[in-house]
Amino acid sequence: MSPRIEWRLTIGLLGFLALVFGIAMFNHGLIPAEEPRFAEVVREMIARSSFWIPLKNGLPYIEYPPLYYWLAIPFRLAGLPLRVAIRIPGVLAFLGWIIWMRRWMRTLFPTVTSTLPLLALAALPIALYNFFTAHTDSLLALGVLVAYTGYTRHRLGYGRGFPWELWLGILIATSAKGPVGLAITLPGMGLEMLFADPALLHFARDSWIGLWHRILSIRPFRGVGFAISLLVLWYLVAGVAVNWDFVRATLIYQNFTRFLSGLDHEHGPWLYFQTIWGDFFPWAFLLPIGLVAAWRLRNELPWRLALSWTVWTVFFFSLSASKQSKYILPAAPAIILLSLGGLSWLGGHKSKIAARAGGAISAAILALFAFLALFVLPGLLFPGLIPVPKTVQGLPTLRAYLEKHPGPIVSFLYPRPPTIYELYPLRHAPIPFVRSARELYAEIHSGQIRSGTYLLVYRHALAASHQPVTALTLSPPPDPKYFARVLSIPAQGGLILYRLLPGIRHMPTPRTPTPPLWHWWDQFDTD
Repeated sequence: MSPRIEWRLTIGLLGFLALVFGIAMFNHGLIPAEEPRFAEVVREMIARSSFWIPLKNGLPYIEYPPLYYWLAIPFRLAGLPLRVAIRIPGVLAFLGWIIWMRRWMRTLFPTVTSTLPLLALAALPIALYNFFTAHTDSLLALGVLVAYTGYTRHRLGYGRGFPWELWLGILIATSAKGPVGLAITLPGMGLEMLFADPALLHFARDSWIGLWHRILSIRPFRGVGFAISLLVLWYLVAGVAVNWDFVRATLIYQNFTRFLSGLDHEHGPWLYFQTIWGDFFPWAFLLPIGLVAAWRLRNELPWRLALSWTVWTVFFFSLSASKQSKYILPAAPAIILLSLGGLSWLGGHKSKIAARAGGAISAAILALFAFLALFVLPGLLFPGLIPVPKTVQGLPTLRAYLEKHPGPIVSFLYPRPPTIYELYPLRHAPIPFVRSARELYAEIHSGQIRSGTYLLVYRHALAASHQPVTALTLSPPPDPKYFARVLSIPAQGGLILYRLLPGIRHMPTPRTPTPPLWHWWDQFDTD
């Protein structure tokens, strides 16, 4: 393929992606579970002029550093719909990802002209979903690719002095996702340096001195300082503006406690060996060949680098108790290179047929995605084919009822992002909530919660005959003499709306479960 044809095909691919994503970001509502929380955080940051501290339902939000929100806020302030503003950073990251994939491949193989790696990367199911929805993983994936491209150019001798591209990529990654941006880049690069000299395994002194010089050549001390500069600045401002527990939560709780304990994303160490086949279809089926080929060709930088990048990323997240299939998205460029490298290593006519078949499948995946995103998702064709997720079913009904019958509302337990977002037109202030049955009944008896107030209860918080009463159970359940059941909807696993009747002030004090322990991180919001 001539360079001119390759360039035109690349522009065509980028134009196709920009067109599909550009139209689709306008044509559908928020997609649970990520987008409602992103929309609510951006809305509250703007409404409360809290541009340094992410907020959700009035509480400081510790889930991610604020880079993604910062990038979305200007588009919202420019007048774009909120759902569009929160998607634009992800779309731009996707286009940047494809552009940097080309730059990385051209650095490794300057004489090879092919758009197959770009097509394969763009059509990965794991990429299409995670770049299509508002998500910080999009910026993390872009930052990691930029960093590895800078590292590759440095190793091949492009430019001298401080490797800005390498450290700029890590700056993007850490500002989007925190210290994990360092953890999944620098050790992988170090692994490549180790593989570069087999004499290291024999503890040859000169080899270890050479390794030390290779490490120093990337300017690690100045580079790390640059890469975490924005994150450290944000920590300092957040500590002064909120408190130092907030910094402790965003730094320690989110990155180390969750890594070790799992919390709400706990999976076994073999998760990625189960999910990679669908997430990286169809190229994952060539990956075993590519891994063998890369190991045998590890004396060559492209294969050594792709192997180190892939192995370290999968290994790092496999160590974590908290994992999701999307976490290995940053390794997608290396996985694609390994898969295509396996074909090149095998050689012969069959490898060309396999490459063409894989390219055809990727093109078909992109075409199907475009059809779904442009016509099926907004209901222009086959309405109802994509059902409304059960997590949000009925929320418009809840809002319509409260618009028609206004009144104060209190949530039993912290309201979830879709509920907060849906009720925002009614509540331009945080939705009050109680943390336990004891707190609820105490506030009723003190007069803080009065008759006429609505009580929003998650179905799972009501005592069931087959389940033990816990600290988070609403026990005793709402007595019909004092709580009128108004409606029930499927959202969030089942939401029930009650209205407190006038006789509530005369209700006898009930026995309630012991309230849950108050943890220091409970003063903040985390999903």
